[in-house]
Order: sequence, then C-alpha cells, then structure tokens
Amino acid sequence: MTIDRRLYLPLLGVASLLLASGALLASAQSGAKLPADLDPESRARLPYLQRKDMDDSSQKIFDTLPGRSPEGVLRGPLAFAAYNPGVAKALFDLHNAAVAGTLNPHVRELAIMVACRETGYNLEWNGHEATALKAGVDVRVLDIVRNNRALTGLDEKDAAVIRFGRQMLHDRKMDSATFAKVVELFGKRGAMDMVAVMNTYAVSGFFAIAVDEHSAPGRPEF
Repeated sequence: MTIDRRLYLPLLGVASLLLASGALLASAQSGAKLPADLDPESRARLPYLQRKDMDDSSQKIFDTLPGRSPEGVLRGPLAFAAYNPGVAKALFDLHNAAVAGTLNPHVRELAIMVACRETGYNLEWNGHEATALKAGVDVRVLDIVRNNRALTGLDEKDAAVIRFGRQMLHDRKMDSATFAKVVELFGKRGAMDMVAVMNTYAVSGFFAIAVDEHSAPGRPEF
C-alpha cells in the first residue's frame, strides 16, 4: 500500500509532539527531590568510584573504561559495575563484542532502546536516543517503545526487534513464532547478536536498578 506523503508528514509531527510531551513530563519528574539514601553527585545509592582509592591492578582496569574523567572519577554505564573492576572489564568486553556483531546500526540501536526501556535504564536511553534517530529509528517507533504501545502497523523488522526484547526481558519467555521471525529476518547469528546487545545494556540497567540511579537534573526518566 502506498502512503500519501502529505498525510504521512502531519502524522510525524503529531508523533514528535507526543514524544516531546512525554519527555517534558518525565523531565519535570526527574527534578523532584532525591530519596534520602542517594549520593548527591552520583544520584544513586553508591558514590562514584575514584581512581585514587583503587589498588594498582584496579587502576589498570579503571584506565581502560569509558566514563572516566580527567580528575579520576568514573561515571557512565560502568560506574557501579566497576565496584568489582573485573566485572566492569568483562561487561565492557561483552559490549564491544556485541555491538561489533552482524546487526546494522538501525537494528542495533533499536535493540538497545528496547533493553533500556525494559530495565527502566534512563541513563543509556537518554544517551542513545539521538543515536537511534540518526541510525534511522523513527520517532514514532521510539514512542511505541517508551510507552509500551502496541506494535500494530510497524515495519516487520522493527516489530520483530521490539517483540523479541519484550518477550525476553519482560515476559521472560519467548514463543516459537517470535524467535523464528527474528531468525528469518536477521539469521541465526543475528538472533544471538540481538540477545548479546540487549543483554549488555540490560545488565548495566540492573546495576542502575539496584542503586536506584536517577537521571541528571532536567533529563527525562521513565
């Protein structure tokens, strides 16, 4: 079916407005007073690690991790995993291997956004939203992911990625049809690469859940 572009563009405008409205509401919520057990800088239950407080072997790992600052403070997605430096290194290695797999940028970024949404992982959702849009993920698709909307009318590849992530991370059970469709569209290796991509972001999301990490002031939250 051919869609009249004159009808499609207004729909995009409405979707953008809805997404922006949701972000504004979430942003207002993120400005609320923090719970008493949260560190004021990390906005989580644990403070950020500092290089000067680590032993020599841990410092060597610290120096390889993303999110380290010139003043020797570790922020970002590995900030709390790095309380066990070996775990942070393993998670970073998993991330690098997963994103270097067979998935194209569009599929990979959508898979990341689904994993962030299913674990309520605000930091990486906010960090990857612009990247996902640049990779060609439509704003309407992000709105569907953020607000757990129905997949009716979506491109079959986008729908397959979202359904795959929702069943794996939310339902914790995947039906045969969902798995078969992902294998059909992305291959057997692609299906496993999708598990790996979603998993690396979900694990960081679990750390964020445990420490009740909040977004920076003015940044949206789920």
